[in-house]
Amino acid sequence: MVDNIDCTVQNSNRKRIKFPFILRFWWTSSFLLSLARATIDAHFIITNHVQLRWQESVDVIILLSSFCLLVLSIRGKTGVIFSNSDEITEPLLNGKNEKLSEVKRDSPYGKATLIQLVTFSWLNPLFEFGFKKPLDQDEVPDVDIRDSAGFLSQDFDQCLKYVKERDGTEIPSIYKAIYIFARKKAAINALFAITSAGTSYVGPYLINYFVTFLNEKKFRSLESGYLLALGFLGAKLVETIAQRQWIFGARQLGLRLRAALISQIYKKGLILSSQSRQSRTSGEIMNYMSVDVQRITDFIWYLNTIWMLPVQISLAIFILHMNLGNGAFVALAATSIVMAGNIPLTRVQKAYQTKIMDAKDDRMKATSEVLRNMKTLKLQAWDSHYLQKLVSLRKTEHNWLWKALRLSALTAFIFWGSPTFISVVTFGGCVLMGIPLTAGRVLSALATFRMLQDPIFNLPDLLNVIAQGKVSVERISSYLQEDEIKCDAVEFVPKDQTEFHVEIDGGKFRWDAELRNPILDDIELKVKKGMKVAICGTVGSGKSSLLSCILGEMQKLSGTVKISGSKAYVPQSPWILTGNIRRIFSLAIHMKVINMIEQLKLVH
Repeated sequence: MVDNIDCTVQNSNRKRIKFPFILRFWWTSSFLLSLARATIDAHFIITNHVQLRWQESVDVIILLSSFCLLVLSIRGKTGVIFSNSDEITEPLLNGKNEKLSEVKRDSPYGKATLIQLVTFSWLNPLFEFGFKKPLDQDEVPDVDIRDSAGFLSQDFDQCLKYVKERDGTEIPSIYKAIYIFARKKAAINALFAITSAGTSYVGPYLINYFVTFLNEKKFRSLESGYLLALGFLGAKLVETIAQRQWIFGARQLGLRLRAALISQIYKKGLILSSQSRQSRTSGEIMNYMSVDVQRITDFIWYLNTIWMLPVQISLAIFILHMNLGNGAFVALAATSIVMAGNIPLTRVQKAYQTKIMDAKDDRMKATSEVLRNMKTLKLQAWDSHYLQKLVSLRKTEHNWLWKALRLSALTAFIFWGSPTFISVVTFGGCVLMGIPLTAGRVLSALATFRMLQDPIFNLPDLLNVIAQGKVSVERISSYLQEDEIKCDAVEFVPKDQTEFHVEIDGGKFRWDAELRNPILDDIELKVKKGMKVAICGTVGSGKSSLLSCILGEMQKLSGTVKISGSKAYVPQSPWILTGNIRRIFSLAIHMKVINMIEQLKLVH
């Protein structure tokens, strides 16, 4: 009975999606046009007693395909089912969908075929599940093993090891390691990027021939028109496929390098020596992981611009020279002027952004201080004074924002107006030089000017990204070259070979290598298994330093440190509680009772 109700509810909430009416009307009209054309061809062949040519064969193929579309338009259903389930169906669902768990276990990208990689159809199962219901975290597939952080970290370690062995140095160059790590994927992305940039200029190249064909179609064969149309279609198809592939590949390579660098920074932070920890704070290490790694990732994205810029500009000048002759050099001069003028604007925009962030930080800092000390400000009647200070800070931030917005408006005007400026200068130069401007030449030149818009404004961004990426790589390289904890500082002994868990014999330790006298001298410590040891002493007597010796964080001058089994260090968190002795004592008893209750729960 329950199963019948469940099926009834699900069927009532399931809705089949149909094709749009306009699309069905277009398919029907296309079939009627193809049928009329096929009828005319058949009448022509029968009347003139000629053989079937390839144009008529193409018309027959188009008729068959349009007939299939006609069937779909009559049927009207897409085959996709939309499930609008209400809350009444939730209690009847037992367990999770098996398909979802299967997608979670296997990465669709790792098992994708060549056709699926080209068309990105390996994402269709995920889109199907996401169309039915919002995706949960456990329904999103795992990444491929080659994109996992563990695999990428090991791969980057091997690159560092290879550079170290090849150069014969203890400190490998991170530039060379990044190059070896990313060269294969970057070469494939560069090939796709160059292909996309090259095929994008096929359209402007063929426009002049297409206009000439339309003007002289009485004297041209129909085959040349079909070839031109096929050239436009094929070039756009190749450009789209190559463009999607290099964009996806650039993002993938950037994420791979990001995961590898973050893993290296994190692992380096675990083994930093005590002296290195004093110069590298936790906030600085977090900036390496977030800001610097992101800048390097941005450089990977703009890396393909290095290969695309010369191809795009060279092809544009070639097409313009073919159509306009010496007018192409006028276009080149105008393009150079626009590109050169855009570089200082980008630098000023970066400077304005820095000023905005500084003003924002000052305003947020002052606002936080005012809110945190509002009681004191009210008691001292300082609210008006600090209000004026906040207004002044807001005004400063407003001024920098206004300057940045005006510069952004100017940059946007140049961006959208650069094709018009270049075309006016080029066509004016052609008129002065007496170069005839036909419809085909003008249309081809206008399309080429529009294609030049992207490389004009990618060059300043590329220069800024290169500068920022270089600084970030040097910062990370300097961090990765910091001193580490010595591997021989602590000796690990198997449990069956000693009766002591911790053993220090004649140890001499110091924090700084420049100090002559050791901080801890002649340390003798033996702790048996299961013992509880308390280290007592005044402030600054070396209690924490002794624990650092056991961890291997202090520099060992002489002696031995042996550890049997595993070790862990839990630092203290000092805190101050206001109140009298009675209140503190009662709070301590209360916390002790809560801990005992929690322990009893764990036991039961």
